[in-house]
Amino acid sequence: MHPIGGREVGWEQVRVPWEQIAAICSGGQVTLRDPLIQVVGDLAYQGGTEAGEGTLAGQHVSFEHRVTNVYRREARGWKIVHHHSDPSPAMQDILARLQPPGQTS
Repeated sequence: MHPIGGREVGWEQVRVPWEQIAAICSGGQVTLRDPLIQVVGDLAYQGGTEAGEGTLAGQHVSFEHRVTNVYRREARGWKIVHHHSDPSPAMQDILARLQPPGQTS
């Protein structure tokens, strides 16, 4: 669950929207503010506020939203297994303008 909406489960579903967004994003930065990180055995969670800016489909966009990430320790290091953030109306608006009339995501 990410700032542009949608809920994907499993790598094959998660990969598609991230690749689509990566194809139209450039520059920018994201900072985690007010982080809360807890580790319990082989699981960890992180909460806070992601604040950032960048270029999406040629338009500058700024955002600030709450975020939660869950990680699992595996043999080769920590892997993110869940990501959730508030929706970003600014990002959703830009993406909605890119869709042909009458088409919904």
